[in-house]
Amino acid sequence: MHLPGSLDAPRLGGSAPQVVGTVLFMTDDPERQRLAALLADRALFRESVVLASGRRSDYYLDVRQVLLDPEGAHLSGRLAYPLLAAAGPRAVGGLTLGADPLVCAVSAAAYADGTHWTGFFVRKEAKKHGLQHWIEGPFVEEGTPVAIVDDVLTSGGSMLTALERARAAGAEVVAALVVVDREEDDGRAKVEAELGSAPLHALFTAQELLAL
Repeated sequence: MHLPGSLDAPRLGGSAPQVVGTVLFMTDDPERQRLAALLADRALFRESVVLASGRRSDYYLDVRQVLLDPEGAHLSGRLAYPLLAAAGPRAVGGLTLGADPLVCAVSAAAYADGTHWTGFFVRKEAKKHGLQHWIEGPFVEEGTPVAIVDDVLTSGGSMLTALERARAAGAEVVAALVVVDREEDDGRAKVEAELGSAPLHALFTAQELLAL
């Protein structure tokens, strides 16, 4: 399958992001600082809640409050795209609904840089009519390299489901990325074990945002 655009190193303006472990570390980058400020102001709720994992937490992250804002979408796409581009995916996707805005933001950032990455959404259950697909979007041929993304990593369940469904559809998962890693419930370890040699990136940790 031929796709227009180059898979060479990203050409976005500014210095290349540095990675410490698998967390983006670029404290003097104004785009990263701005996205962190948006997340801390609009997506971080300091109150007692029950998480999807069933565990109670004293804070909650609703990252879609920022990713569905045009500025937040632009910034998240620009920060995520260079990290994923190193692995050479040709599509980016994740589990609906948490991943949906990030999928679109990353695909748009890639296209703005001259690289064609299609997007796809992984359904939580298969369609009960039509072709009964698990995957929505212009998905891939067998063996197509893809990146899996999500908004928040806690226990890793959403990302593991997306990984499983993408592979079942024939994709080769070459990288993964989350906006915020809560660093809880062994989520990172579970996802990394499933990814194998493919990298898992995080734009921020929850502790970074809680400290703002």
